Amino acid sequence: MSGKITIKDVAKQAGVSEATVSRALNDSPQVKRDTRQKIQNIARNLGYHPNGLARSIRVQQTHTLGMIIPDILNGFFTNLSRAIEDQAAKSGYDVLIVNTDESLEKETKALNLMLEKQVDGLLIASAGEATNYTDILGNTPAVFVDRMPPAGTAPEYDRVLVDNVQGTQAVVAQLINQGARRIGIINSAVPATADERLRGYHEALAAASLPTDPAIEAVARTDNSNVGQMTRQLLINQKCDGLFAADNTIMRAVLTRLNTLDAPDFQLGGFDDSDWFDFLEKPIVTAQQPITKLGEIAVNHLIAKIQNPHQIPQEVRLTATIIPRATRP
Repeated sequence: MSGKITIKDVAKQAGVSEATVSRALNDSPQVKRDTRQKIQNIARNLGYHPNGLARSIRVQQTHTLGMIIPDILNGFFTNLSRAIEDQAAKSGYDVLIVNTDESLEKETKALNLMLEKQVDGLLIASAGEATNYTDILGNTPAVFVDRMPPAGTAPEYDRVLVDNVQGTQAVVAQLINQGARRIGIINSAVPATADERLRGYHEALAAASLPTDPAIEAVARTDNSNVGQMTRQLLINQKCDGLFAADNTIMRAVLTRLNTLDAPDFQLGGFDDSDWFDFLEKPIVTAQQPITKLGEIAVNHLIAKIQNPHQIPQEVRLTATIIPRATRP
């Protein structure tokens, strides 16, 4: 048989109506079990695939979720994507993923693409604060995961986030417990996340009666191209005996610079954890995010919103786990 196989071809070979084929392929009890199995086997042997788009138009659902992430190469978002795909699959949903490279322009295009694909809802890790999500999304359900939407629109959407203040405060407090007294920070370029992590950093210093100093508060560029320079500035010029990297991409850039920097002994901490940190010569104190739980809760909230659009938006904050990693002898 040449050309694309249609439901008519399956019906003809099975000797039944197209309606019966449709019911059988959907496991309808209206079709006898033996007949269902016969039709399903014929469809499989012919290589027939139902027209999902046509069915979506009929039922006004695609059972597809869209996911917008800023950097698929960032291990955090790689693991988050996996957690979201796994959880969505349990409820019969597929996930389309688009990477924005932290670009607001790419994010806007990605959002419009997802809407054109008729996704049932969106999971968004925002690239910044300038996007007008309300105007773009309209009535399409959305949940923001890991990053807050702009303050003005935040109450309109569910938010599933880690407690950035708690995690940062706990890591910096551990660095202080290990003897650091002048701790520099290289913060994220993502505004909402950066503000919260800077607050946690300040709270840890205040709790230990240590002063803040704007001279040792640096901000990474989006591509982290200045992190090497900032690492040297803080450890050598500013004589910091502790350093906090606000995410794992910044930490990677810090570690790269340390390979060629003759820095005095200092305490190192960061937000986000990686398994390979266990094998580094220099111990790193980290705030480990509950990535799987973030993904599961975000998907559950989105599906609940799809099923009940009038559900009141909520904010969920999850606690980070501190990995202290004792100093090696």
